[in-house]
Amino acid sequence: MGAVALLAAGGGAARSQAATTGPVVVTLGFDDGTVDQYDYGFPILTDHGLHATFFVNTGPTDAGDPTHMTWAELHSMAAAGMEITGHTVDHANLQPLSVADQEHEICDDRNALIANGFQPQDLAYPFGSWDSQVEAVTRYCGYNSGRTVSGVSKRSSGPFGETISPADPYATRTPPNPKKATKLSTLELYVTNAENDTSQATDWVQYVFHKVCDKGTGGNCGAYAISRAKLSAFLDFLNGEIGAGRVVVKTTQQVIGGPFNPTCHWDTDGSGCVGAAP
Repeated sequence: MGAVALLAAGGGAARSQAATTGPVVVTLGFDDGTVDQYDYGFPILTDHGLHATFFVNTGPTDAGDPTHMTWAELHSMAAAGMEITGHTVDHANLQPLSVADQEHEICDDRNALIANGFQPQDLAYPFGSWDSQVEAVTRYCGYNSGRTVSGVSKRSSGPFGETISPADPYATRTPPNPKKATKLSTLELYVTNAENDTSQATDWVQYVFHKVCDKGTGGNCGAYAISRAKLSAFLDFLNGEIGAGRVVVKTTQQVIGGPFNPTCHWDTDGSGCVGAAP
């Protein structure tokens, strides 16, 4: 796959002379809409002048679950330039579900976001669970893209990023989900590998974060968490790469584009849905 970045002794990456023809596009994604993302992640993003995409489950928000963001908090983030979009109603494992249940989880989640004043255009599949049927329902419900949780590698063979435009916008690829044990150098490596990738003009690297959580801040952080200090240090790194002209940070919608489609009335007459029923 062309020139690649090699792990240096200090855990960083040595840049080759040949690199991508344009800056690497990085998307900061946060899944599930948990309140710690608002309390801790959102201030760190704004302090660094960066925008992110928040994929939220509307079921807990509608139910007033205190572990998830409120509609007011989501609007506060949207007003600051964050993308607020869908992740199914109940964080459902979509692949085993019937078409009707998939339509409920995907369409009704999107419809709830629209009803509350948002313009959701991109979906993240919970657990990275998808197949061709899930892709068809995602499009039918009005989304312009669907995001997985794999496909980008730090191995020397790559691939080091998704293409722009993606070959399949309903199965866009990402590095593995960062976990509590994931090192800062590993987060940085996905960027520097993409900077050195000569196999395509521009690499798109999507990060899939979950909780922003430190021991002692309340609640159970779990395995899929990033500390405030590590998130801040990673954004410091990104801002350095931005300043050097090697990286741009964009939301998913800014990368994917496409129209804002109307509410999908899948459970009545199918009006507003994109294309024929799956």
